[in-house]
Amino acid sequence: MQTESLSKKNKFYVYLSITLLAISTALQCKELFLKNDNYTISYEYVNIKDMAMANVQSKNNDKSVIQSLLSKDNNLGTVEETALLSNQTVEAVELPVNNNSVATIPEKRIWYLPVDIGRISQYPNYYHNAYDITSPRGTQETIHPVANGVISGIYTDSAGALIVTVLHDINGEKYTSQYVHLSSYAPGIYVGMPVTINDALGQMGTTGHSTGVHLHLAVLDCALFDPRDNNCSDLGRWYNYASYRYSQNFYGLGVLLYVPNSWEGR
Repeated sequence: MQTESLSKKNKFYVYLSITLLAISTALQCKELFLKNDNYTISYEYVNIKDMAMANVQSKNNDKSVIQSLLSKDNNLGTVEETALLSNQTVEAVELPVNNNSVATIPEKRIWYLPVDIGRISQYPNYYHNAYDITSPRGTQETIHPVANGVISGIYTDSAGALIVTVLHDINGEKYTSQYVHLSSYAPGIYVGMPVTINDALGQMGTTGHSTGVHLHLAVLDCALFDPRDNNCSDLGRWYNYASYRYSQNFYGLGVLLYVPNSWEGR
């Protein structure tokens, strides 16, 4: 009798333990379902469509995703794939500029050196407002305009130097380039002829007051021989204006273009 009573008591404790364990498990599952944000699931293989669908369900607070994952049910629904129609195009996206700077378009080059191969033998000064340029080619070196323009003068000075001048209109600003001591003029040139940086004006020489074959190149911001230009309407005013502009730090082509000591290629 005592043994039977003890057996019943043991069974009671077993049933009680199972009941408590079931209640504890139920409470933990309830906590998991109610707080589905705080769980971590590790798995070896991931299907990208399953992940996409799980993400959609979790954003919609759909707890079925947890149940599906816990039960290893990979059938989480379907993820629709869309493609562009044939008549649709993708709009271009403008990328931001680095360092918050302003995007700019490089300016078109305007000024060029007057010869293909050259070396500076004398730099501008107050009394000589020009670059003297020599070349190993000597009189075989062809002289080109330093910018596009129109020939405004073809003449010989009192010392016999052959000279060509070109008028340039750069963004509404008038400039004149002067090429002195030429050995010869290019065939067919005339006053009023439009020229580009690739056209020939003549050949390097030593005519006039010169100690050797070279090009005397002067550039001023005025229109030589233009009677409307009070600064440069004639050669006298041209030379006076050149000295005045030099005192203001305008000394010719070097203000408009980097002029190296020597070069091969314009």
